[in-house]
Amino acid sequence: MLLTNRTLPPWLPLLLLAACEPAEADDDDHGALVAEVSSDECASGLRWVGGDEESPRMHPGGDCIGCHAREGEGPRYLVAGTVHDLLTEANDCFGVEGATVEITDADGRQWSLPTNEAGNFFLPQSEGPVAMPFRAAVLMDGMRLEMAAPQTVGSCATCHTAEGAMGAPGRVLAP
Repeated sequence: MLLTNRTLPPWLPLLLLAACEPAEADDDDHGALVAEVSSDECASGLRWVGGDEESPRMHPGGDCIGCHAREGEGPRYLVAGTVHDLLTEANDCFGVEGATVEITDADGRQWSLPTNEAGNFFLPQSEGPVAMPFRAAVLMDGMRLEMAAPQTVGSCATCHTAEGAMGAPGRVLAP
């Protein structure tokens, strides 16, 4: 029997299309972009090694907003950073997945930004504007850690470096 468009079951094209999709990566398989390292090197045991390969997991701890502006590439963000477990965590070490960074601007508008596998969070420019100054807090497991003072710079890594800059004690931390 010859199958034509009229005799194909309606679900068959969807089944064939699904069969052509690439398999999901195994949770333990990070590919060439992420390396497993000792917890002495990175608290999470994971380090970004993908260079400037575009990914929402790229360069945790780095200055997302500054880099995207300098390079003229990548999405534009109003607020971006990484939540870590340690104040002194090195750049490119994965941070804390599953936290929420809460941003509240001067007008009371609020955004909840989830952290991804790398600990990165970001507020795209398209979801703004953010009225300055804004307040920031990190929420996780029913706990909340608030910044002491309102902020006017959305690039968290400007101050929240491994060494701490401009009065910051170090990295953005999960509570």
